Amino acid sequence: MKQTPNTIARPSLIEDPSNLWIVHPAADRLLAPALRLGIHPNTVSFTGMGLGALAGLCYWQWQSPLAVLAGFALMVGWHIMDGLDGKLARASGKASPLGRLIDGLCDYFAFIFVLLPIALSFADWKPMLALALVSGAFHAVQSAWYEGEREAWKRRARGSFATEVQAASGMKIEGLYNWVEQRLGSGARPIDAVLARHPERLEAYLAATAPLVRQLSILSANNRTIAIALACLAGDPQFYWYWEIGALTLIAVLMAARLRRREQGIAEVVHAPPPVLDLQQLRGE
Repeated sequence: MKQTPNTIARPSLIEDPSNLWIVHPAADRLLAPALRLGIHPNTVSFTGMGLGALAGLCYWQWQSPLAVLAGFALMVGWHIMDGLDGKLARASGKASPLGRLIDGLCDYFAFIFVLLPIALSFADWKPMLALALVSGAFHAVQSAWYEGEREAWKRRARGSFATEVQAASGMKIEGLYNWVEQRLGSGARPIDAVLARHPERLEAYLAATAPLVRQLSILSANNRTIAIALACLAGDPQFYWYWEIGALTLIAVLMAARLRRREQGIAEVVHAPPPVLDLQQLRGE
């Protein structure tokens, strides 16, 4: 491993390629101007949500390829704002539990503002709305698990092998989100106990699991944005909802099982008994 994950806030080893190549470079370019102008990170979060709302207006006309492309471009703008707000909060010293909550809520509302107009654009909108709501519930659980797994990996990379309690903003909804995230991904697992007793195995753990955690990015908001546009361009937004409910759920289950097996492999190496020396072989007999 050429990088030391402990020293970087967002390890590139597990990052979504679209973040590495597009979103984060664009956000980095905007960081200095935002600092000079004294823009508050929460303003950036709300701006991103506003771009999501504008994207929803475009997706209302999802039958038009140009409208879909415009909506997709606006969603890319939201992703850049979503990358910028965290960078700006850290660089300006304005990171806070409330800001973290606002960031998360703005992310969810951006998708709501996009998918709700699509559902309501159908003449028979009630079943479409029901399908969208079910899909949204799956989205929330999948995203909480995905972010939890990433946060757990980064926590271990920092040398922390116990659940880290997030500072509270005082709003009840944050407590619910943190509870779901910890139960699904970021909470302590057996591998934490293994690494706590054998920290010398940390580098092996990081190297073995980083590719799998990076592959989880199929569940990221970036790839959902792409999937929405592709479903609309294919002529039926329902493809996205079925993809989210069925395919992404199955993928998440299979990838979770694979990740747990990889962690178990690290644990078994640690617990393997030492080799038995063959004295006759050592003597050359």
